Amino acid sequence: MNKYIYLPLAALVLFLTACATPKMDTADLKAEIDAARSGHYGQAMLHEEMSEKDLEVANNILGHLEKGHYWNIDEKQKALDAARSAAHHRLESEKEMCKWLTEVHSQNLHEARASEIHHSVAYFNSGSAVPFKTKDETINRVGRWLKAHPYVTATVTASADTVGKPDYNLELSEKRANAVIQRLVASGASPDQLVVKAMGEAAGSDSMPNQENRVVVITAHHDYVDCPNIK
Repeated sequence: MNKYIYLPLAALVLFLTACATPKMDTADLKAEIDAARSGHYGQAMLHEEMSEKDLEVANNILGHLEKGHYWNIDEKQKALDAARSAAHHRLESEKEMCKWLTEVHSQNLHEARASEIHHSVAYFNSGSAVPFKTKDETINRVGRWLKAHPYVTATVTASADTVGKPDYNLELSEKRANAVIQRLVASGASPDQLVVKAMGEAAGSDSMPNQENRVVVITAHHDYVDCPNIK
């Protein structure tokens, strides 16, 4: 009879001992795990792991379906969802990796910023939106460069002298900028890359012709970035 009493008592002692054991503090461990996943490189690894897990689920179900071993009509949908999730995490991993590479290549970023394009490319007579002189070679070169770097933008700035009314000169400067934009687009630039900056008439005495103010200037800034095609 006694042996039947001892067994429940022993189980009770083990249960009470387990309950009395204090819960271990894991905050430091969690902090170290979070640190391993911090930054762009850590996030790239995390998304890569999640992508691989999703792919494993999708491939396992694919194998079952191809062999005719399926037991739930929702299995294929589960695999599709997993595959889409894998693709999403793979893209996010690539984005984070590219951000990390851009940080690593920060010197390239500084050098690129120092090489800003700034050219006067078209000159006009007073009151005219048709240039009497253009630097076609420069315009063509910039247009081709913008085509090769679709993530870069350029500002086309145009101005006018003080001959004529201010409203007219503002409209005139916009027409002058568009005249150069047409040439840039013909050379390969995308309209989305180009920004018109119509300055209107320059400061100074009224009705004062000044060739320095009847120009169009192209300014493009090349920000270095790794993997520009990954959005």
